[in-house]
Amino acid sequence: MFFGTKLNYAKSVQLINYASRMNMRRIACHALVASILCSIVGPHRAFAGGLDSATQGATTFKIWLYSFLGIVGACVLMWKGAECWADRAHWSEFGVLCGKVAVVGSVVGVLAPYLWNMFS
Repeated sequence: MFFGTKLNYAKSVQLINYASRMNMRRIACHALVASILCSIVGPHRAFAGGLDSATQGATTFKIWLYSFLGIVGACVLMWKGAECWADRAHWSEFGVLCGKVAVVGSVVGVLAPYLWNMFS
C-alpha cells in the first residue's frame, strides 16, 4: 500500500534466568489460598444485607445518577448559552445542543427504567 516501507516482525527472545525465578508451586499455593478464602468469605458477604438492601442501594444510585446528569446537562447548556451571549458561538449551536441534551435525558429517563423493569 505504501511504497518503500518494510514490515517489521516481532522477534522471539529467549528468557534468560527469568523462567527459573518463577516458582510455580508458590503461584499455585497462592491461587489455592485465594480461591478458598473467596469461597468461604464470599457467600456470607453476598447475602449479608439481603435483596431489600440491594434494591434500596440501586434506587439510591439511580436517584443520584439522575440528579448528577441533570446538573451536568444544565451546566453544559449554561456554558453554551454564555458562549452564544458573548458571540463566541452561534445560537443554532445552542439549539442543537438543547436537542442533544433532550435526547440523552430521554434515554436516561425512558430507556433505562424500561430496561430496569424488564430485568426485575
